[in-house]
Order: sequence, then structure tokens, then C-alpha cells
Amino acid sequence: MRESKLESGRQVVETIEGRVRAGKDPTVAGWQAMLSDFLHQMAPYMASGRLVTFQTLQPREKDFFLALHAAVRIPEGAAALYLPPSVRHQMLYGHQTNKASLLGNEDPDNPPDDGILLASRVDDDTVIVNTLFAHPPFTPAVDVYDHGQLIAGYTFYTVEECVQAQTEVIRVHLSTPPAPA
Repeated sequence: MRESKLESGRQVVETIEGRVRAGKDPTVAGWQAMLSDFLHQMAPYMASGRLVTFQTLQPREKDFFLALHAAVRIPEGAAALYLPPSVRHQMLYGHQTNKASLLGNEDPDNPPDDGILLASRVDDDTVIVNTLFAHPPFTPAVDVYDHGQLIAGYTFYTVEECVQAQTEVIRVHLSTPPAPA
């Protein structure tokens, strides 16, 4: 039994190292920089201890945000943003003018997820929690970045489990550390 756990642990480490090199990785650092830039753009609308979103949401996005808002607590000193699929789609594909050009990209009428939650400390994006509420066949997951490194990754069986875990994941990674004694 113990050997199987050890072997399983090795497989997990090999999988992670295969995806991302240990330590600071240029791909991860670039992704974190892009998320950081986006959070800087949204900073005027974000507030400590709050989860916010965009003014206009599709009806299903509004329902999801209301459920997310009711379930997730953001600690003081941190702020979070819900990015709905329609806004992400507009950001990524809005410049494409015809439906045919969307082939291979996501369909705005049938997104592959319920959106993204981004969280960081207020005025400090050295640590970013990035959650994707993915639908099958994809996996709902959270990645946590710190100074260009992937420091944690969590996967869930369902979007609901992922939503329920957000308060604790955000608390663990973004709560302000206690002041030195």
C-alpha cells in the first residue's frame, strides 16, 4: 500500500514537471504577467474583501455569479473578479467578424465553462489565484501563481465542488500574513 502511494506521488511530480519546469518558468511567468496586467486594468472596480464582476452579464452568467457570490468569502486584503464566458469570448474573439472564423475557437452560445475567478491581494499581484469553472470533458481547476511559478494546482470533479473550495483556497493563498511580533 505504501509503495503505491509513493509511486502515485512520483507520477504526480513527473506530470507536473512535464507540464512546467520546477522553479520559475517563462511560460508561467508570461501567463501570470498577462493576468497581472488584466487585474491592474480592473483594479479601479475591485475592493478589499469583495468579489466583483462586469456590469452586463448573460442570464446564465448572472445566475452563476449570484451563486458564486453567495458561496465565496474573500478575505480582507484580497480582491476577486469573476470573468464570465461572454466577456472572455469578446476579449479573445471579438475582433473576428464572421462565425466561420470562430471554428476551432469556443462558441459564444455554448461556452466550455462557467467563467473564471481571478483573485490577488489588493495592490499586490505577486500571488494570483486563477480558477476555471470548466465543464466536461474539461476539469474545473485552480492554479496559483507566485512570482512566475506555479505553486499550487487543485482539480475538482464538478463545478459545484470547485465553487465550494474557493473560500478556503483563496484564504490559504491570499490571507494577509500576521504581523511580526
